[in-house]
Amino acid sequence: MQTVRRKLLLSLLALPASCAFQPLPALRTQAAAAPATVPAIRPPALGQRWTYRRYNGYNSALLATETEEIVALEPQVLIRRRSDAPGAPVLDELQQPWGRVQRELAWDHVQTYEEALPLWPAELRPGARSVHRTHYRVDGFSYRYWISVHTQVGGWEHLTLGAHDWLALRVERFIRLQHHDVSRLETTRRDTLWLVPEIGRWAAREVSGEYLAPDDPGLFRGLEEHQRWELQAWS
Repeated sequence: MQTVRRKLLLSLLALPASCAFQPLPALRTQAAAAPATVPAIRPPALGQRWTYRRYNGYNSALLATETEEIVALEPQVLIRRRSDAPGAPVLDELQQPWGRVQRELAWDHVQTYEEALPLWPAELRPGARSVHRTHYRVDGFSYRYWISVHTQVGGWEHLTLGAHDWLALRVERFIRLQHHDVSRLETTRRDTLWLVPEIGRWAAREVSGEYLAPDDPGLFRGLEEHQRWELQAWS
């Protein structure tokens, strides 16, 4: 079976030489003092909307502009994503309660969890940690797969996106899971959120992952997609 690692390398080689291997620059961040009073996370409401640009972390290419909007609050908070990428489907993220995701869109396949997983710990304090384990399913597959998520709050940071400076809480999630592709072993992922309480969501999010590919000589590590979302507008 051809691995994602091979596909990734082939796709990069097919790009023009001027843009083939220009990794996405690191975000502009600076450590910030914790606010005297930790701001509360904005609660969900119908019509809240966030627009992001999604980038390829390997070559800096702009992949799409995506708009996420809350379209229902009960029985779960339903966030509908629309993308300007050609042929991109309309997808729904589910949270219940707010801040705990039950149907997640950030990865190669949509994942629906048996128990909702926190996107950030209940306590917004640098150093706060949590560990959660559950099972998930992938659309179109009946089998359930295990997943383990370790979450840690890194600290408050000033995050600069364009002309805007956000006070954001850096949240790091380390994930181990059983991938539905049986050719992948020991899949691990990293998910970093720059959470902005006043907007009720992240101003930036970066995900990446790797796995053991036993069909490659030498048991090389295969790479998953590396992507970043950067906030453009919110309401």
